[in-house]
Amino acid sequence: QEQEIRRGNKVFYRGYIEEQPVIVTKSGMGKVNAAMCAQTLALRYHVDYMINTGVAGCTCDDLNVLDIVLSQDLVFHDFDWEIMEDYHPHTSKFPGDPGLIALAQRALEQMPQRKYQYKLGRIATGDIFVDDEALRRSIIERTHPDCVEMEGAAIALVAYSNQIPCLVIRSMSDNANGDAGMSFDTFETIAADHSANLLLTMLELA
Repeated sequence: QEQEIRRGNKVFYRGYIEEQPVIVTKSGMGKVNAAMCAQTLALRYHVDYMINTGVAGCTCDDLNVLDIVLSQDLVFHDFDWEIMEDYHPHTSKFPGDPGLIALAQRALEQMPQRKYQYKLGRIATGDIFVDDEALRRSIIERTHPDCVEMEGAAIALVAYSNQIPCLVIRSMSDNANGDAGMSFDTFETIAADHSANLLLTMLELA
C-alpha cells in the first residue's frame, strides 16, 4: 500500500519495493535541498539506510559516459576542508557504508544485460554544474574525484551525523567539460535509469 506524504514542498512515498519497506523521495537540486531531504528522512522517518541515486560528470580516465561510480567516499569541492576538520563534523571525507557497497557490487555482478562499467571511487559535491574545463581541472587538482555532482556529500554528511549507513550511486551523464551541457541533455535519462535499476536489484538481493 503506497502512501504519499507531503512535508513542505517535498513529497515522500512510503511503501514496499521487492517486499522491502522503503521511503522514496526526490531531493531536488543542490546541497541545501539534499540536506533538508536527508534530515527529514533521519528525524521524521528514522530510516535504517540512505541510498541516493543520480547522475554526475566524469572526472577520471577509466570511465565513460553511462558508467557508474559507487561512493568509496564523498567530499565537497566548494568548502574549506580544514574548517570541516577543525569544527563539526571534524572530517572532510564521508565514507560509503561497506555493507551497502558490497551489496551494490553483488547486484552489479548479477545484472547479465549490463553494458556499462563501474568502480568504487570518490564523488565530489558542489553547488555548480561543472561544464568548464578550467574548473574541472581545478576540482581534480584539489579533491582528486572520479566524478562531480551537486548533492551526494550533503546527504552523506547528514547520514554521518545521524549515524545512518549511506551509499551514493552516480551514473555518468557527461565529462564535466565544455560539452557537458549537450551530453547531460542527451544521456541524463539513460544514466538515471541505470542508477535506479541498480537500486532495484540491490533491493531484490537484500
